[in-house]
Amino acid sequence: MIIKGKKNRYLRSQAQTMKPVVQVGRDGLSENLLKQIQLLLNKDELIKVSLLQNTLVDADQLVDALTEFDGAIVHIQTIGSKVVLYKKSPKVKNRKYSIELEKI
Repeated sequence: MIIKGKKNRYLRSQAQTMKPVVQVGRDGLSENLLKQIQLLLNKDELIKVSLLQNTLVDADQLVDALTEFDGAIVHIQTIGSKVVLYKKSPKVKNRKYSIELEKI
């Protein structure tokens, strides 16, 4: 799934003030890390991930691993070592950004 245009701009603007909730360190990509990111996305819909300096993983590898792990995860933006990810929450009560996206 790819989000383009005004929807992508909206999500980028919302993520601008966010702090990273997950940090990828020297352990790299593990299944536990991928599950943690998936759980956070199911709860919050939009998260920011930080890649630390000592990691051997780059942003493209992280995005590829996540989309292979869960096809509903959408890469919104990468700036330096920060990656913004979006996934529509399966629970209606957790949907904040997806409701706004439907209005756009």
